[in-house]
Amino acid sequence: MVVTGGVLPGAGTGAAAAAAAGATVISTTTTVHGGSGGAAAASGVVTELVVDRFGRARSTTVARSEGGTTITVTGSSAGAAAAALRGRRAALRGGSGSSGARRSGRAAIAAAAAAKGLERQHGPKAFPGLPADFDAQTYLMYHPDLRRLGIDTADAAKQHYLQQGRAEGRPYRRLRVLLRYTACTGLINQQYSHIAAFALAAALGAELVLPPAVCRDSFAHYFSVYKEKNEVRWSPVPLETLLDVDAIVAYWQPRGLVLHRTPSLRPFPDLTQPGAAFPQYPLGSLDPNLVVRMEGVYLKNLELSELMERARAAVVGQATSILKDDPEADLQYIVLDMPCSFFSLRSISNLAVVTEVAKSLRFSPEISAMADRIVEAVTEGGAAPFNGVHLRIEKDARDWAAIMGGQQVVWQGYISTMRGVGFNSTTRIYVASGMLTYGASVEMDRTKNYLRHTGVCSEVHHKEQYIPQRELEALNSEQKALLDFLVLARSQRFAGFGSSTFSFYLREYRALYGIPRSTSGLVDASIIGTDPLFRAAGTVVGDV
Repeated sequence: MVVTGGVLPGAGTGAAAAAAAGATVISTTTTVHGGSGGAAAASGVVTELVVDRFGRARSTTVARSEGGTTITVTGSSAGAAAAALRGRRAALRGGSGSSGARRSGRAAIAAAAAAKGLERQHGPKAFPGLPADFDAQTYLMYHPDLRRLGIDTADAAKQHYLQQGRAEGRPYRRLRVLLRYTACTGLINQQYSHIAAFALAAALGAELVLPPAVCRDSFAHYFSVYKEKNEVRWSPVPLETLLDVDAIVAYWQPRGLVLHRTPSLRPFPDLTQPGAAFPQYPLGSLDPNLVVRMEGVYLKNLELSELMERARAAVVGQATSILKDDPEADLQYIVLDMPCSFFSLRSISNLAVVTEVAKSLRFSPEISAMADRIVEAVTEGGAAPFNGVHLRIEKDARDWAAIMGGQQVVWQGYISTMRGVGFNSTTRIYVASGMLTYGASVEMDRTKNYLRHTGVCSEVHHKEQYIPQRELEALNSEQKALLDFLVLARSQRFAGFGSSTFSFYLREYRALYGIPRSTSGLVDASIIGTDPLFRAAGTVVGDV
């Protein structure tokens, strides 16, 4: 899959061209159909996904025959390309089709050579005063208003720059862009923030500065974006506490996306206002005049093309303001700052890109190892299956319960959902809840008794039974949530809460790794009103 440089750095096609143009190569799928005489003689179908400069995704499938012939099918599947390849093979076997194809190929080569000869004879048009590094394609891409004026060729772009663009401060060559963002609030909100930022950086061909992770002081405290109501305090912690940064960097490096590790943890933005929580890293050697903000993206559920256009407008606008004052300014980079990018991207329209990004965001190996220990114990070495439930009934979820009609309604929804996906009294259950992190052991005991009494499990298990207290105390709030997440991901069946990003993403995460969505159920919380947003901005993988 190839994500081209898009609006900011320019476009290309194919892995080599994409890399040369500053593009991001996410993955390339090759299906080999056999052949003899080694790999070079084998035929194959190579499928790439390309996001163009407008943020539109299309597939390009290239089929290669034994004889080296290449057939390109755009906007089709690998199966269609294979059919085209079979047709090409039939033509080769037919003889006359083969010679006709060769004659057609020779004619095309001759025409191209003649065109080049004419170009050499007459020479290129001269544009005195044009910068040697002027890039007409980038100039037109950066300034879409020119196309509306009929300026849509390289020569017209050059003339416009000399006659008007220079005085207006219009940038004319590719700009290096450093994209910075914040990942805010809970574990999975942070994960969605990363997904949106990575997808945008890949589409733009921008370099990405990783933010710190954050943790809360307690699940017992009420979170609100209204400062007068908010009780939660957020603190920055190293990103490595949640994600396998080394693995993520290693994944993206050969694909052309440059990642910069978190420069520091403080000063830290106020996450009680996520939409205004811009990065606040010390600039160090960065020029503050080269920093520009992209406003209004938090929770906006924007198409990738819309995000790219906002990025283009911000970056090009900043560069233009500088070049207008000083046409000779050497812009080495522009720093583009986003606030919390949670649900800023409409993921359902860009699943091919989002799926690859989500797979690349590997979780902390230390927490993963702890999850392995729990699963090994709960399943008795793999001999006994278990189901999992995310009980979003902590004190900080009291608003949801009130909207739904009270805790009893929530519990009825849970029992109905668990039974609906196959929970019964013969299988043990693993419960994830923030209750025990703030000492609500009495509530948990009542919960365990209730679950057994309603016949949805034989036994109730939770992480506190298997991880020593001293180890748990060394984890921050979101690490504890991640530990539960990774255990639940391996359950036979899962039940969660419809308006919890943790539950919703867990269903997506299981589907991401091939576990059918039919094994997961979410309590109907549609009355809360988050369902449409979750479907549009929270989906990360196609139907499973």
